[in-house]
Amino acid sequence: MKNRFSLGWASLFLIFLLVACSSTPATKFYKLNSLPSGQQENPAAIPGMDIAIGVGPVEFPEFLDRPQIVTRKSQNQLEISEFHRWAASFPRDFSRVLAKNISTLLPTDRVAVYPWEDTFSPTYQIKLDLEQFDGQLGERVSLRVIWSVVGKEEAKELVVRKSLIEEPVLTDDYEGLVAAQSNALATLSRELVEEIRKLGI
Repeated sequence: MKNRFSLGWASLFLIFLLVACSSTPATKFYKLNSLPSGQQENPAAIPGMDIAIGVGPVEFPEFLDRPQIVTRKSQNQLEISEFHRWAASFPRDFSRVLAKNISTLLPTDRVAVYPWEDTFSPTYQIKLDLEQFDGQLGERVSLRVIWSVVGKEEAKELVVRKSLIEEPVLTDDYEGLVAAQSNALATLSRELVEEIRKLGI
């Protein structure tokens, strides 16, 4: 009798575990996307293609430097999703896509992400300090960043800017949110390249 009772409880516990596991949503993974090739603007304005661009360091706020995707419920409240995550480190993905975009827009293959090898000597180094890069599902994303372009000679700051970029989120899901973030990063890339062009490359 006791064995039957124990067996019954074991069966109920197993059923509970199966139901719990089946009700847990699958985790989805996302990454930022770079601009497609062939997006360079006025490539004839860049003589020689001898410039080298160093991207970074990029300072990220701690609340964004995590595997989970962060959304904003209100001005003061954030939401961290356990089942919607970045496929890789969010800061590294940001730097990678930014470097790829710059390489596409200039165009040049001599773009490296910080920290780069000792043999790489950038003509210009881009430093960034992110203050905000999140958004609301079905509404918009906001990218707020202070950035500077540093010259090779004497590590002098040639340009210092603060950008606030907002992009609409066209769908009310995380895929739409990440797509909007990719668009915001593309806009920032164009702003950076425009300033580099003004330096008289």
